[in-house]
Amino acid sequence: MMKKILLFICTLTTLGASAQQAPADLRAMVQQTFEHFTKIKAMETQQRIAADQTTVAKSSRLPSVNGVASYTHVYPVPKVQLPGGDFTFQPVPSENVNAGVEARQLLLDFGKSGSQIRQSQAQERLLGMQTAEMREQLAYQVANTYLGIAFLQRNISVQDANIHLLEETEKMVENKLKHGDAIDLDLLNTRVKLESYRNRKVDVENELEKRIATLEYLTGEHSKDSIRTGFEWPVTTGLDAEFANNAAVKSSVEQEKVAETAVQIAKSQHMPSLFLDAGTGYKNGYLPEVATPKFNYNAGVSLSVPIFHGKKLRTQEHMAATEVEVARLNTQSVKDELKKEAVQQQSDIVACMERLKTAETLLKQAERAVELSQSRYKNGVITYLDLQNAQTSLLEAQLSRLQYQYQLSLSNLALMQLNGNEFWK
Repeated sequence: MMKKILLFICTLTTLGASAQQAPADLRAMVQQTFEHFTKIKAMETQQRIAADQTTVAKSSRLPSVNGVASYTHVYPVPKVQLPGGDFTFQPVPSENVNAGVEARQLLLDFGKSGSQIRQSQAQERLLGMQTAEMREQLAYQVANTYLGIAFLQRNISVQDANIHLLEETEKMVENKLKHGDAIDLDLLNTRVKLESYRNRKVDVENELEKRIATLEYLTGEHSKDSIRTGFEWPVTTGLDAEFANNAAVKSSVEQEKVAETAVQIAKSQHMPSLFLDAGTGYKNGYLPEVATPKFNYNAGVSLSVPIFHGKKLRTQEHMAATEVEVARLNTQSVKDELKKEAVQQQSDIVACMERLKTAETLLKQAERAVELSQSRYKNGVITYLDLQNAQTSLLEAQLSRLQYQYQLSLSNLALMQLNGNEFWK
């Protein structure tokens, strides 16, 4: 079996030229799902919030300008009565007013703001990846439902064909019964079997209605019951051993990058920050006329240097490094899970292809057997039981072939998802 799987893997790359494109109506349904589904809209909204957070992080490098205005009444105020006269010296006013503009500009922070900006950008990209992952999951859910509907419709066609066959048999038995060549039991058995087939068709139609309802829930539109895709689609066109295009792997790798930016932020907390401070406006309190507001300005630089914070910064750095390790392990876990799933699907494909060959042969034999049985039963060569067995074998052969075709399509679809194939584009 392993040799067959390896042979299958080697031949996958040769199928690219003959691989069929996804049906146009399926691609339209997927696009409609993207526009309709609430979870997608919520995640797209979160992306816009993340973009705003990136803008906020970048704003830390821009100057901060504030208008200030204050009034303060002070009592008592220092006064000095000068000797030899009535003049009283008052160094500060009792009514203090101040109105102006203050500004602060970051000059240098040795990577602090840069690390925060990179983290915000990484989080924004992560949300984008997670949104793409959600889209992929929805797209393949729609595709699975689509194939399920096609399978059930084909199943109903098989049931109709066999019901028609039994109706012909019923007429044949009725005719033979008139001529005394059959018994009532043969006709009764035919009608019982016919009703059994009709009930089976009702069950399949009920399941079809459920699948259509699921498709309508996903797309937000009333689905047309005209899905008539064959099982030639999908066809696997190759498999990437590293699953680089898989949405889950992309999201996990982006989560690693977010964790790495947290390490950069933690390390940058040890760095100093240099600011330019300036201000201008009007205020009183200047000698000799302390009560008269005067124009003033100031400018300077300030330096903030981290000296001691206990073990806080080192601990934060260690925690961030551990988060990176956890993210990498999670990525490897995702890849291992995908590899296991790929091997299982490849094994299923090989088995389905072999079973399908056998089913095709059995179906041809069953069809020939029914033809011969009908002819011989008319001529009275075989019993009704022989005819019934031939008809039952035909139905089983038809359903077996259809089931294997369906399973083969589902496995191919699963491999396409593992490979990150965006068939809806």
